[in-house]
Amino acid sequence: MSKRSYDNDNDDDEDDYMSDKILAAAAQASGPQLLNPRRRVPPPPQPPTIPKEKTRHLIEVEQREQGLSTAIASDNKGFQLLKKMGYKEGSKLGANQVNGLSEPIKINIHPSRSGLGEVNEKKEKSRMKEEIKNKFNQQIQSSYQDNLKQRYYFKRLRIDIAKCQSVCERLDKEKLSLEENILWKNANKEKKEDDDDEEEQNDNDDVVSKMETQLKKLTNYLREKHLYCVWCGETFETLDELESTCPGNERDLH
Repeated sequence: MSKRSYDNDNDDDEDDYMSDKILAAAAQASGPQLLNPRRRVPPPPQPPTIPKEKTRHLIEVEQREQGLSTAIASDNKGFQLLKKMGYKEGSKLGANQVNGLSEPIKINIHPSRSGLGEVNEKKEKSRMKEEIKNKFNQQIQSSYQDNLKQRYYFKRLRIDIAKCQSVCERLDKEKLSLEENILWKNANKEKKEDDDDEEEQNDNDDVVSKMETQLKKLTNYLREKHLYCVWCGETFETLDELESTCPGNERDLH
């Protein structure tokens, strides 16, 4: 009886998962160093960098620069020939010492295998393209400005004609008791047609010329019949006063 109870006590101790011993072991087992053991492994050493070999082009450039920066030695055959012809070390090379050369002529390396005139030819083509482009842009800008000027001039003609017709109609009815005049009879109808066909009339030189003639007739009629200058905006007492006071029968003169 006592032996069985002892065995049961041992079983209870082994099954007690809440004991301090089991909890400590579980905490140690759940540590980060055991979950991810790679963290303790040091990174592998980097392989030594092997210097790259210089390219042929780079070697040629370095040797050329070194040769050009090094002065010619006195034992050089070319230097000895120059001395025989009267050259002194440190002096300028040439008949005229003022404009002579003290440094060798610089070397311009031609990068491609094309002819020597290719670079100049490309520059000339590029210059011609740029010149054509600039000229084309100037033509577009000039055409746009001319179009704006033409539209403004046409609009101003319409306004001046409408103003002259209105004044002419009022003065004819007040002073001459005229019920109609061919100069202003169809003023409203013409204004409506001008509004409808404004875009077409802007491009028609004949219409502009016709409107200029119509405006000239209206202004002359107002000056002769009513002694009125539409540009001055006033009526004069006599013809002499009109001619002496008014600068002329044009807008630009006022």
